[in-house]
Amino acid sequence: MPRASDTIRRNSRLRSEQRKPARKNSGNADLEQLLFELAVALLPRGITPNRFSYLAREAFIRAAAGHARMRNGKVNHSKIAALTGLPRKEIRRILNRPPTIGSEPDATTRMPSDRVVSGWLTDRRFLTRHGRPKVLAIGGEAPSFDRLVKEYGGDISPRAVLEELMRSRTVLRVGERVELQTSKLPDPTAGLGSLARVIPTLVDGLRIASRQPAPTIGSALYRLTLQATTEAERILIRQRCSSAVQSLLQGLKESLEHEFTIPTRKRPSTHALTVTVLLADTGTGKP
Repeated sequence: MPRASDTIRRNSRLRSEQRKPARKNSGNADLEQLLFELAVALLPRGITPNRFSYLAREAFIRAAAGHARMRNGKVNHSKIAALTGLPRKEIRRILNRPPTIGSEPDATTRMPSDRVVSGWLTDRRFLTRHGRPKVLAIGGEAPSFDRLVKEYGGDISPRAVLEELMRSRTVLRVGERVELQTSKLPDPTAGLGSLARVIPTLVDGLRIASRQPAPTIGSALYRLTLQATTEAERILIRQRCSSAVQSLLQGLKESLEHEFTIPTRKRPSTHALTVTVLLADTGTGKP
């Protein structure tokens, strides 16, 4: 009969393993790691697997179109279908639409909690005479929160949706009633927020890796790991690195622009080199 201490250690180990994606001995291991990190970053920003899939399919089609252009300039839809495995009907629909128009997924790709809030804001059954969201009883018939979730949340339980909305402080619960906190609603124009600031860095790295042969990538990527014994030392090292990087980049800008730029022609340059430096805390902070 297993001892209680053995059970506790085993359960602790299982929880620890669930925090990290499984490393498999396959060619997909690195891609799975990349997708796991993307999921960790995107889930809190309201990006669901369905929405990611929707956007990924469009991205793959437009990328494949670059490899399927014929001499007359037209795109070979059959070749795109062969490259992506997607139906030609979907390929035509996406390529006939400008990339910046209509690329927003439909309601089925949104988080259930987002759909519930949207219904709360637009369905007249859940609005006051002045068009404001009603304070809802949690249970019972409409208008109630349970009924709202059944209408707009799909097969997700009202309790799960309520817990998520309370966690994000989108609703305030008082006894058996809930109130929508409209001042806490996310800004739909905010996009990915702070995550958007590192996307250019990710794009730079992907372009380097995809356009250069593997043996030459080392000449474009440089990585240094500095060890710290305490949290205070880590903060100090980060501050010193940040200051040194700023000085380095400013020095490169001033010296190279002065040495190479010829200001006789005022026209946009078709050639450019970007220097990107990313400071990342990779330690756990634990011994």
